[in-house]
Amino acid sequence: MNAHKHLSLLLTLPVFLVFCSSSQKKVFTTPADDLVDAAERGDEKRVAEFIAQKQDVNQKNQNSYTPLMSACERGNLAVAKQLIAAGANVNTLNNFSWNALMLASVGGHAEVVKVLLAAGANPKYRSPNDETAIGLAARGQHEEIIAILRKAGGR
Repeated sequence: MNAHKHLSLLLTLPVFLVFCSSSQKKVFTTPADDLVDAAERGDEKRVAEFIAQKQDVNQKNQNSYTPLMSACERGNLAVAKQLIAAGANVNTLNNFSWNALMLASVGGHAEVVKVLLAAGANPKYRSPNDETAIGLAARGQHEEIIAILRKAGGR
């Protein structure tokens, strides 16, 4: 390798590493995006900070997800409980007309499904596209969730 190519590689490597570094802090345009991200990652401490700051736990991010929806989709049980205790609406819909129960069901998160039902999630809800939590659980062959939802009145 000639000296010019070697120098060029050495000069571009630091730039490449800066842009590819996973240690970079994410920048969010709204508090909702930040809170939804924390819920999705299961960051109980960050979620608690938002709750302590009296942030609206039902606000939606740019993708129309609430923090509870993101926590439930990822199976973050502790964060889901935190958000419900802080007043999160378990039946809010995103732009796809899905709720937290549907997201937990399709993801196979049985314990989250139980917590949502105990908090008043509607197991009978049917989206405009005729989707239900029990139907989504069936897609993923999540038999335990299907049984939980049937026992709660889901169809």
